[in-house]
This record gives sequence, C-alpha cells and structure tokens, in this order.
Amino acid sequence: MIDTVDRTTEDGLVDEIDRGALEAHIDALADLRRYPGTDDQWEAAEYIVDELAADGVDAELQTVEAYTSVPVSATVTVTTPVRKRIDDSITTAFSANTPPGGVSGELVAVDSVGHSTTDLPDVVGKIVFTQGLPTPGAVRAIDQAGARAAVFQSPTAGQLHEMIVSPIWGSPSVDDVNELPDLPVAEIRQVDGEWLAARLAGDDVVITVETEARTEQRELPCPVARIEGTESDRYTVIGNHIDSWHEGVTDNATAVAASMELVRVFAENPPKRGVVVGFWPGHSMGRYAGSARYADQNWLDLRENGIAYIHLDLNGLNGADHLWAQHMAEVGDEHLDVLEDGPLPLDVAGDDGGLLGDGSRPGRNSDQSFWGAGLASLLSGARFSGDHDDGGPVGGGWWWHTPEDTRDKVDFDLMAEEARLYAAIVSRLSNSPVLPHDYRETATEIRTLTEQIDAEAEGEIDFEPVYDRLDRLDAALEELVAVANDVDADGVATAVEDVQVRLGNLLIPALYMEAPAHEHDPALPHELLPYLRVAESLPDRAGPREGFARTKAVRGVSKLAQRVGKAADAVESFLDDRV
Repeated sequence: MIDTVDRTTEDGLVDEIDRGALEAHIDALADLRRYPGTDDQWEAAEYIVDELAADGVDAELQTVEAYTSVPVSATVTVTTPVRKRIDDSITTAFSANTPPGGVSGELVAVDSVGHSTTDLPDVVGKIVFTQGLPTPGAVRAIDQAGARAAVFQSPTAGQLHEMIVSPIWGSPSVDDVNELPDLPVAEIRQVDGEWLAARLAGDDVVITVETEARTEQRELPCPVARIEGTESDRYTVIGNHIDSWHEGVTDNATAVAASMELVRVFAENPPKRGVVVGFWPGHSMGRYAGSARYADQNWLDLRENGIAYIHLDLNGLNGADHLWAQHMAEVGDEHLDVLEDGPLPLDVAGDDGGLLGDGSRPGRNSDQSFWGAGLASLLSGARFSGDHDDGGPVGGGWWWHTPEDTRDKVDFDLMAEEARLYAAIVSRLSNSPVLPHDYRETATEIRTLTEQIDAEAEGEIDFEPVYDRLDRLDAALEELVAVANDVDADGVATAVEDVQVRLGNLLIPALYMEAPAHEHDPALPHELLPYLRVAESLPDRAGPREGFARTKAVRGVSKLAQRVGKAADAVESFLDDRV
C-alpha cells in the first residue's frame, strides 16, 4: 500500500449517507418493471435525473441504441412415451425462436454441460436435457454440437431464474454477430425436471420445445451523472444497472439508489478527482450493452482520465452473511482495508467461480466494460454463502432473477452500511494526492502467472523476454512508490498520477484481455493472461496442432513482453526526468 493515500477524509463522508434517502428511492423504483425501452424504464431514468438535478448534480439523460432480447414464452411438451405439456417454463434472452409448432426430437440427458463440444455425447438432431442455469458457454457448446434445442432444469427448488445466453459483449458488431446462438432454450422447474429424468430412466423420450423472445434494436435511457474534480481532470466511474428482471428490487434498484446517494454526498463535498456515475441499461437483456456503448464512445477520454471502475449490484440483501469482494491486484489491499471495517465478515473468494468469476479477480460479468481503457476494477457487497439455504445459485438470494425480487428482500440498514463502504472507497480514489494503485502488486501477479504457465509448458516456449522486462519494471516501480510516499499530502501529484494512469493503460489489458484494448472479450469463462494459456497445452500436442499452438504462444510472449517493456519505459522516463 502507498503511505500517502488519504484515509481520513472518508470519515466525514460516510456519516453523510442517509438511510432515509435510500429507502425513499426504493419506494419510487420498487414497483417499476424496468425492461428495455419500456415506459417503466424511462420513468425510472427520468426519476434519477430529476432527483439528482434537485440535489444540484450535473445529470444527463443520454440514450443508447442497443440490441436487446426480452423472453416471451416457452413450452415443453412430452409426446413419447406419454403426453404431458409443461407450461410452467420460461425461455431466455437471445434464445432462438422456434417455428410454429416448435421443434421436436429425442431427449438426451447430459449431467452437466461445460463450455466445449467435447464435453457432450452425440446430440446431433436431438434435444439436450441438463441441470443448472442456461449460461452462454453451455448454450454455445450445445448449439455447436448440433442439437435442435436445450432444456435446463432450474438449480433452485420452486423457482425459474431469468437468464441471457448471448456470449457477445454489448450490442453485436459485424465481426461477432454470427456468435449469437441459434438454439431454442427453455428452463423448467425442478419438479418437472425430476419427472423428465424418471421417464428417461426407462424409455426413449421425445419432446417438443416452443420458445419465443422479442429480439430487436431498442432505444434505451441511460442517465449519467458527473461531478468534476477540484484539482484534477481524472475521475472514478461508478456503475450499476437500471434495467431489471420483473421488479428487480435487489437486482438492481438498491444499487441504483446507493449510487444516487453517493452522487449526492460527493456533489456536496467536491472531491479532488471527479466522479462519473452511469446507470447502465441493457445489462440483463443486452449483455452489458449500456456500459459497453459508454466505454466505446468515451474510450479515448477513459484511457486518459479514467482511474477506476466500481460496480454496484445486489445491495441490501436481507439475510446476507458475509462481504464478498473482487478487485484487480493494484487496488486490492486498499479495497480490503476499507472492507475490514464493514458490517459483515469478509470473504474475498466468496464464490465458486461460474457467473461471478473465480476468486478475488473480476470475471466477464458485472458490466466489466472498462478493462481495455485501463481502469482498475473493484466490486464488493453483502452476499450469501454458498451453503446458505437462501443463497440461490449465485449468492444473491433464491429470489435472484425471479418475480420474487421485491421490496421485502431489502435490509435497509445493511444497504446503508454498504453505501458507506463505497463512499470510503471512492474517497480514497478521489481525494488522495496520488492514486492508491500499487502496480508492484500487478507486476508480481504477471510474474507469478507467467512462471506458472512456463512450468506447464515444460520449456517449450522461451519466456525470457517477459522476465527481463519484468525485472526492469520491478526495480522502477520500487523507486516510483518511494517518490509517491514522499509527495505533499495537499493537492494532487499530477506527474505521479500520470504514470499510474499510463501503467493501467498498459498492464490491465495485458493481464486481462485477449481482444485488442479498444474491443471487448466475450462473456465467457476467462483466465488471466488468456492469450498465453495455449502454451500450457504444448506438452500434450503433436503434429500440426502443436505447431498451431506454438505460433500463438510465441506471439503471446511478444505481446506481453512489449506491454511490460512499455510500462517499464514509462516509469523509467518519469524517474529520469526527476534527476
């Protein structure tokens, strides 16, 4: 951690969080079904802008043209060996629509579906029945394997969870539109799934699946609030999502309300660095279309002036038993230092991977649209433990993505405590003389991961270009932190801040992204240093496949070495200028 980070200004700010204001915002939002482009969503957006304007905040109602998909209906009908119609089923956003009368085929049970067709038996022309949430990776694998449709049994007794199955981040472009699934998808309740499984145990089963989703381009409201910094053009981005499944009170009206309260507090106490708050549409039914479009349109400014992205989601969960956290390495210690004083025990790796990522690092979810722009990312909040009876499939309550996500699921005292934690985090980012980003931690993570990949590659690839540049970077970063620890506590040390932003521009995309920095990786399972992972498979490959993998791995080493080298150059240049 950097010694000169301001950890005292936050004390006055956290006390200004008003529980009553949070509850009033929920009262205004709770009954609105904020589906894409609906009157309810526009009403919510206008409420946000009007309330913030009344608080003296610069708030603008922007619009986003987004390709979104709203599930309409699904029916599963067993025709052999008996006839039974399962009406209590739903489809997903971006499910394919079936023709009149649906699609029919033999039902094939698959215990679990990974993210590769190699995980599946022969399903060509058949309908797959499996358990769990319909996720983009599973649906893509089933689609690519040639199945006619897929039926998922809900993981939660008595509930059906709304889902989106597009793997495309944001609205599609001409480069990736063909990645949209061409598979009808239905989800059925556990009791119906158990009945189906019993039929499969003794007979061949034939079913018909009918699905409909309204998939189209829509104009969506996107409120954006901005507080200018008093001493710097740099800013933190805070994000939530304005859209919802059904009423979506904890997902995500509570985060909308918390964000509004944070804006009010910082507008009344202008920070040294600015704050931008986005109320993103197109999250649930557009695969993060709102945040992705904002990042695309403001990419150059975000690269130059953005310092961090804080995503708020699932706040105020009634009955939550721990604080969950994810963050990038450079801001991890500072984030945890704030959360240690939180209202619940801290459990950094409080998930088992899957939808919310793996452990303490952000995954491809939660409007993580700002990696390419180089913004350090932080997420945290109260959650349920995996073994909690009320936890649901992702720790967000059994009511997550269901019609049961209503006002009674909110603990307003907990919600206020979470907002106070966010106020402290934003204060450290906004009021410290230097950014609290310690890129020594990032460099260490890059080295550790490179060494792990190198060991798995068993000497097949030369990683020395990376190690040589990491040695330079490590030495330079030690000197940079020494300078940062000696700056004046008043004002903003602009020259140090400039270097820190440049390091984020270089190292965050290098560590997290396969795609070029101005694009977005898909919403699929993700590993750090993704473009180097192919090197781990080299000892098990032979012939042309080995050569193909080697080509990618060698290029990946060059890519990483260049980014690390440029980071070392930036710090060394700053240090040389001080001599």
